[in-house]
Amino acid sequence: MNNNSITVNDHGKQSLFDATRWGLPKAAIDDLANRLQRIWKRFKNCFSTKTRDTSEYALVYMRGLLTMDTKRNYANIFRRVIDSKDDGQNIQQFMSDSPWSARTVFDKIQFEIELHPELNDGMLTLDESGDKRSGSQSAGTARQHIGRLGKVDMGQVGVALGYYHDGMWTMVDAQLYLPEEWFDQVHEKLRKRWHIPAERCFATKADLGYQMIQHAKANKMQFEVVGCDTVYGRDSEFRRALDTENILYMADIPNNIYVYLTKPVLGVPPNTPGKRGHPHSRMQVVNGSQPIQVSSLAREMTLTPVSIRHAERGMLAYECSACRVWTISQKFVVAMASCA
Repeated sequence: MNNNSITVNDHGKQSLFDATRWGLPKAAIDDLANRLQRIWKRFKNCFSTKTRDTSEYALVYMRGLLTMDTKRNYANIFRRVIDSKDDGQNIQQFMSDSPWSARTVFDKIQFEIELHPELNDGMLTLDESGDKRSGSQSAGTARQHIGRLGKVDMGQVGVALGYYHDGMWTMVDAQLYLPEEWFDQVHEKLRKRWHIPAERCFATKADLGYQMIQHAKANKMQFEVVGCDTVYGRDSEFRRALDTENILYMADIPNNIYVYLTKPVLGVPPNTPGKRGHPHSRMQVVNGSQPIQVSSLAREMTLTPVSIRHAERGMLAYECSACRVWTISQKFVVAMASCA
């Protein structure tokens, strides 16, 4: 018997699932349904309150997401998994208004990772995911950049924290990004409707990411490095905050950023005796260290291929090089490794 299995989708069409292509052995495929049940049993307490156990809806929702090809809305999920005549109101209530906490779920995921020493010293990955919306009434919906669409459109954006170690990846935290306009009086009713905490205030995507990294650290997650794209890497205050806590990070930055190859010393230059004009008052680099643009630095570096991970088309590899550089963030000097 090989690792290929024949499946029939919801439309009655036969399709070939190549288990080898996705790295799943036949035994793992046969056990997927039972595995989902076991995971649900471990997490079901996260969806219970003092008066009611709503964990069954969590299992129904996950089954729908994992087994349906398209149209995975609340009504269709309930009709597909429970009853063809059900309108999905119960599962919509569970997802929109039930008082279970997503933070509790993510804390348990982080705790389970810590139970396995072989999963320690992995990589936290910070990224965002956006979805287009037809209206403006959903929580956090506004005209904003949707990464997977590559343009500004009406939609929602979430900031997610993942964890990767030796072929294993899981999401360990997530926050809905609320654009600044969502904190004006016009949106007050919508904030109450979608149970947005009254104490919440505007936070940038980098702020949300840093808060989640801090929370993972407080939960004693043993991560080795934080990785993120240029949305976060270009934020000098975000990089400074990680540097202050001695958190190693690998962040994409725009190639037009200027860096220093020797540590710049900031200070107020002394006034030249006898020279007219106002005395110096602004901080400047006073030790002669000169900035260089990242794009120019990259052309001077020797690149070496580094294997990253297995992908659908084989081993994914990047040509890399690293050197220590410094950047200036307002009055702070921040050290970082520059990779090309």
